[in-house]
Amino acid sequence: VTFSGAGGTFSSNTSYTFSAGGQTGETYIRSGHPLIGQVIPSNPVDIIGIGSQYDYSNPNAGYQLIIRDASDVIATSAINLTSEVNISNLSKTGFDLNWTTDADGTTEIMYGNTPNLELGVMTGTGSPTASHNISISGASASEIFYVKAFSVKGTDTAMSSMRTYITQSNSSGDMKAYFTTAVDTSYSSGGYAVMLDDAVDDTLIAYMNRAKYSIDFSIYHFNNNNLSSISAALNAAHNRGVTVRVVFDGGNQGAAIQALDAGIGRIGSPTSSQYGIMHNKFIVIDAESADPDDPIVWTGATNFTDGQINTDPNDVIIIQDKSLALAYQLEFEEMFGSSGPQPSLSESKFGPDKTDNTPHEFIIGGDRVECYFSPSDNANDKIIETIQSADHNMYIATMLITRSDIGYALEDAIDAGVHTLIKINNSSQSSSSVVSMLQAELDTNFKTNDNAGNIMHHKYMIVDEGTFSDPTLLVGSHNWSYSANDRNDENTLIIHNNRIANIYLQEFMTFFPGSATGVEEHELRDVSVYPNPASEQLNIVLSHDANAVLKLYNTNGQLVRNVQLGSQNNILNINNLKSGLYILELISGNKVSRQKVMVK
Repeated sequence: VTFSGAGGTFSSNTSYTFSAGGQTGETYIRSGHPLIGQVIPSNPVDIIGIGSQYDYSNPNAGYQLIIRDASDVIATSAINLTSEVNISNLSKTGFDLNWTTDADGTTEIMYGNTPNLELGVMTGTGSPTASHNISISGASASEIFYVKAFSVKGTDTAMSSMRTYITQSNSSGDMKAYFTTAVDTSYSSGGYAVMLDDAVDDTLIAYMNRAKYSIDFSIYHFNNNNLSSISAALNAAHNRGVTVRVVFDGGNQGAAIQALDAGIGRIGSPTSSQYGIMHNKFIVIDAESADPDDPIVWTGATNFTDGQINTDPNDVIIIQDKSLALAYQLEFEEMFGSSGPQPSLSESKFGPDKTDNTPHEFIIGGDRVECYFSPSDNANDKIIETIQSADHNMYIATMLITRSDIGYALEDAIDAGVHTLIKINNSSQSSSSVVSMLQAELDTNFKTNDNAGNIMHHKYMIVDEGTFSDPTLLVGSHNWSYSANDRNDENTLIIHNNRIANIYLQEFMTFFPGSATGVEEHELRDVSVYPNPASEQLNIVLSHDANAVLKLYNTNGQLVRNVQLGSQNNILNINNLKSGLYILELISGNKVSRQKVMVK
């Protein structure tokens, strides 16, 4: 068989299509399956599985093959990918690509600035290897590349699916966040959260009034009732020569859509049963401007309606970055079906028809940012990975949780001692088993918004805020549901930046006033670290045997060492680290100890 989605990884609670002998079939990967996270084969393989019928409405349909574990997937090629193609060393002039194979082979890519891969083949230097690294250099800032990586052994080739990458921009990287309800700035660690009191609409209009060249407007639901007229602002931009394009949910064609100028290109999502909803709420302004400080991405959870802006707890995040704006524009044009001012019905793709065709990795303002679109990019996996990354604290405000795999990941993190606070909107909207589990695990640290007179509409998660352990904010339009991951059009950002995580914390703590972070921090007392400064190794001597984790961070907050300690005497190898200041962090239970060390 040959799998679709080759080169990606298997996800939980997901079906995968394969073809063999001119026919197609499906396999289903359940929650907790041993194949989760394993690479989807890029070459033909033999598979073994249990025949299962999951839909009895048609006796000739509804069948799937249940693969039991990795031994049921039998490689038939001399070389196969054993990892995804990962990006590293992302800069304004290029990046590195890395992957592994199960045998030594060549290191090569086909690449170009378009999906035609017109720049040809690049071959890496060195002998055949199973660990592959190749560099794209000499590029321009915000330059898009399409790449297929491959390795050859004899007559066999292991090839990835085509992936999209983009270099770092020359933009400011400025990020702003706004909230529709109260914030508590006493939790500020420097920046301050801002509540826009009935003014998200006016703020959006102010941004659109400054647009010079283009506005790509993608919204699930908007109207002009009890709001400043967003339709009028779009019409005004169109009338002054700005290219305005609109993508909307096909089930929400209200008066605001009808009020748009007839010359504005617009397209609604399909409404047939195989599609979900077009649930995005993003606006891209001036993505292709020659001035890198023009492009803007506006996203978050907020629809542009009276209730969503004036009543419901909601958030907006605005990022000034050309590379991110170009990625969002690619997603917009996939739905719009055109790069021109008018849509193409024949070329537009929504929901399950879309492909993974956008960059996912960015450096914005010096910080790592990830971007994923649903349903093509397995955003649910990224939610689970973010949960699993938590070492100290995790604060979640999400409208609903219907996925059991997210529930299990939360349970694991809580049981591992991660201080966790969760607020959902309504218990009846979420999985009853997940709600019961969270209530049992968290008691008063789990809250619902039942009967509050509004909709708690957020979809964000804050992880390890205020620590050196990669403070992260996950945010966007993606509800934690099966439909959001499998059928809806959604967007998700994962921002590795403590300032923006702290700004969201200031809003979150209004749901849990007075809650402590649950992390006890102090200087290293029960451990000796020497020499300091050091060049080759650090000796870590504990005063007693301890089951602890040792982490070493550079001053950008990047984790460079992660070691499990189990004895009194330990050695940390640092001979390949750059000279400079590092933070040594010792984690034992809910205690976190830190010390500065110098590498020379």
